[in-house]
Amino acid sequence: MYWETRQEFDRRASARSAWGMGLTAVAAVLLVWLGRLLLVPFGVTSDGGREIDCGAPVSETYSPDSPSVCAGERQWPELVGVLGLSVPFAVTGAALWVSGSSRRRTAEHVLRVLELQESGERSGRERS
Repeated sequence: MYWETRQEFDRRASARSAWGMGLTAVAAVLLVWLGRLLLVPFGVTSDGGREIDCGAPVSETYSPDSPSVCAGERQWPELVGVLGLSVPFAVTGAALWVSGSSRRRTAEHVLRVLELQESGERSGRERS
């Protein structure tokens, strides 16, 4: 009697957990991309057509205040925007994953309690 209900409940809880893991993976990809933008040196083509090597934005050689081509390529508001974009994905993903996991554990507990009640009722009927 409870088996079909539990399977449906588990299916929905697993889907919720899967969505949570997927959204958390999106947040992780965004954070890896942000790390790459912050830590990896890059090159820019100047107006004259030659390649200019630029240091990473968190390195000592990078200065966002200088009027060079490098400073205009990676602006801090854009980098903070990538960080800000990852936050909703991380929070929503974590909430969905925790919600799906706790739903599954709660369903297991309720089913176990129901099974114990039924076995107690059966043993009480057998004694009488």
